[in-house]
Amino acid sequence: MTERLPPEVDDFLGRCKTLTLATSSREGPWAATFTYVNDGSDIYFWTRAGSTTSGQLDENPRAAFTVDEYAEDWRQTKGVQGRGEVTVVQGESVARAADLFGQKYPKLRPGSTSAVMFFHIEPSTLEFIDNSRGVDEGGDFGAEYRRESVIDLPAIEG
Repeated sequence: MTERLPPEVDDFLGRCKTLTLATSSREGPWAATFTYVNDGSDIYFWTRAGSTTSGQLDENPRAAFTVDEYAEDWRQTKGVQGRGEVTVVQGESVARAADLFGQKYPKLRPGSTSAVMFFHIEPSTLEFIDNSRGVDEGGDFGAEYRRESVIDLPAIEG
């Protein structure tokens, strides 16, 4: 279910190019970086069927992710952190995901999508970090990042 995002969050996700996904299975945790697209809060990425990430997701579909934008001045740091359920995109939805990739990455070489798997992340938690709106520098080392909860759905037991 697509959640409507505040415009600044939707713009941020549309502008950034990579997402780091953290998965976990009996083998332990794994993190990998992917190109991605979003349609509101729905996030899509692709990987090869035999990849470590696809194997981890087959065993445990819950994952955490981050999208960030490096800034030399940490007071300009922006990012998204979230977690949610990851599912394989199937049927006609593959064409929609491929079309979104084509729109965001027009230089992406078109071709068969049969060699890859598209995945959909439905966030249950999504936080937007935007230090450009000011940070609490306090008196301790570092600072308190300015974060806004955008999606916070109850955890699903299982």
